[in-house]
Amino acid sequence: MLTSDEAAGRLGIKVETLYAYVSRGQLARVRTPEGSRFNPLDVEELALRRTPRSVVRRGSVVARPLMVLDTDLAVVEDDELYFRGQSARELALTSTVERVAAWIWCADWEAPLTPPPQQDLARAAVLLEALPAGASRIDQLSASAIGLGITDPWREGASAEALHRAGARFLLGVPHLLGGDASREALTVADALWLALSPHSPQTQHVRALNAALILTIDHDLAISTLSGRIAASGRASGYSVLASALGSFASPLHGNTSVSAAALLRSVLEGQAPEHALGEAISTSAARLPGFGHFLYAAGDCRARTLLELLPDLPRGPEVSAVVQALAETVSQRSTLKPNLDLALAAITVAADMQDSDGPLLFGLGRSVGWIAHAISEYAEKPLRLRPQGRYTGP
Repeated sequence: MLTSDEAAGRLGIKVETLYAYVSRGQLARVRTPEGSRFNPLDVEELALRRTPRSVVRRGSVVARPLMVLDTDLAVVEDDELYFRGQSARELALTSTVERVAAWIWCADWEAPLTPPPQQDLARAAVLLEALPAGASRIDQLSASAIGLGITDPWREGASAEALHRAGARFLLGVPHLLGGDASREALTVADALWLALSPHSPQTQHVRALNAALILTIDHDLAISTLSGRIAASGRASGYSVLASALGSFASPLHGNTSVSAAALLRSVLEGQAPEHALGEAISTSAARLPGFGHFLYAAGDCRARTLLELLPDLPRGPEVSAVVQALAETVSQRSTLKPNLDLALAAITVAADMQDSDGPLLFGLGRSVGWIAHAISEYAEKPLRLRPQGRYTGP
């Protein structure tokens, strides 16, 4: 249970305003000898109701007041995600991330993607090996972008071809840089990732789940990382610099790293903590209000999460992790309309595969790199430096 100060802090209001909600019957409290206490899920439900929703264009997409940019890549319609008119769910279940990337970048499903040669991988690997022991998976992604860029003699070409060359080298190279058997070039991205991240021998259903995760994370409107990448592309940065710029924004607790908190939530229940207690603790300690639940673009739940959670039982620890996800979702549904989102699904995939908790952001970032490159290609077609805003001085 949350104290008055904690509840007010989560809502971003004064304690006096909190009690105004109580007096109007909008928030329940429990009186204790130590003072009023509030159920964390009640607080999160109230926070959701207080979120402003001003629809500014077609579909269910809600824009922030800063700017609205045209994009032809992803749209959410009727709680379903589409990539250029194709169902993201269908692509995730029937295609590979390599084919989808070729289609998105080149408008050709069969366009070849050229991986970095062995000598480039070896040079980039030196940079990753120099990272300190506490480096995160996103740190490794950033180092990979830098290392693969340094070894590419054509990295500065300001063209769509140079961008998708950089994207292909990154997408195909990262799994091998992480230990996914660089000597076997015939491996798919998902195959190599499984070898690099999981202690279990890869099975078809395992690789299918990883591949689906990569495809479903490709794009999702203009997240802060995507905007960062487009700003870099507006200055005609190379594809590798676009990736590094996007990863800088991605490495944040409210964006790329949220699945780490969701994984900790899952593990706490797997270790015997009651779902309601684990949820309360997660709300009290996480930068995200309730990691793994809710998304403002979806009324009936995140379609990406639904698709990935359907594949969860086929993973090594899938059945027990699925049971925990179900228990958490049922507990949340008793006091809130929040439903599992992509972060919970990514966390569930990594836990069920006996991967590291930080592998959720890795899957997310590698899949999203396809979208970052696609947005950079679109930005190259626009006037250079158009995304440079003008400052308004407010100082003394």
